[in-house]
Amino acid sequence: MNVILNPGQSDTRKGARTLLATSDLTGKENYLLKITNDGGVAKFALPAAVTDFAVFICASGDVAANDNSAEAPGVDENCRVLLTGTCNPGDPLCLDPNNWGKVYVPAGSSGATNVLFVAEEAGVAGQLVLSRRVGPYPKTF
Repeated sequence: MNVILNPGQSDTRKGARTLLATSDLTGKENYLLKITNDGGVAKFALPAAVTDFAVFICASGDVAANDNSAEAPGVDENCRVLLTGTCNPGDPLCLDPNNWGKVYVPAGSSGATNVLFVAEEAGVAGQLVLSRRVGPYPKTF
């Protein structure tokens, strides 16, 4: 935000966000996180539903009481997200309900979910697949 043109945006910041977490995020680097409300305090958390808006990529995970850092890629840039299963360029990537914080390509009859990213390359399980944030885009598979 340009605070010179719009002084009302003076307390905004670009880049990584540092918050406490609702649970231990040690070793969760590159997992997708969401911001959640904990008694009026913003905290990072792993997603818990396929409809969660989890677009923050964990950069530095730690125990809940310590600072945890994450970035939210803009829709004008690509990023890498942790993949379960396989994908091809153009595939919709959604939160994996069996591996919270990772994405997968839903099969037909998977039900309602949010497309959060689109794959920009082919990928295999465990890969940090190149993708672009597009969501949430509600879709039923």
